[in-house]
Amino acid sequence: MKALIGLAAAAIAVLTAGGIKAALPGAPRGPDPSEGKATQVRVTAVVDGDTLRVEDLGGRELGRVRLLGIDAPEVAHPPAPAECYADHATDLLEELAPVGSTVQLVTDSGQPNRDRYDRLLRYVDHAGVDVAHELMARGAARRYEAAQDLAREESYSAAADDAQDADSGLWGTC
Repeated sequence: MKALIGLAAAAIAVLTAGGIKAALPGAPRGPDPSEGKATQVRVTAVVDGDTLRVEDLGGRELGRVRLLGIDAPEVAHPPAPAECYADHATDLLEELAPVGSTVQLVTDSGQPNRDRYDRLLRYVDHAGVDVAHELMARGAARRYEAAQDLAREESYSAAADDAQDADSGLWGTC
């Protein structure tokens, strides 16, 4: 009987330490979202408000990088015109991650490596600044609603909410 009580106590301790929620049916499974590998690259072009072109530090082209967790207004894709605030978002991304600068690309273990357009999906940090966070904080981008379980979700949500509440950027213009 003592062994059974000990086993039950151990099970309760494990569930409590790991979060009882994780053991419930329908609860999310898999690893907690977390940041992974960081790689330094050079920016070769700013495509729009949420996409860069990069090369490795040896000059080898790596392609396009889509900033994780955000959605900036679309630039013109004729015959469709640019969305409201697209030019401002692109200009701000150029300011935050200038062409020729070295940035750090950071993976997120909870996200795919590439999107349907074959762009790398990464957090981008430059000079100690999380570029996507700053774009949202200034109202140049929204949270990307399809992104779930981002390692930086809490920070991104707060930045987006604050910008929207203050009518910053696109929130006060569009």
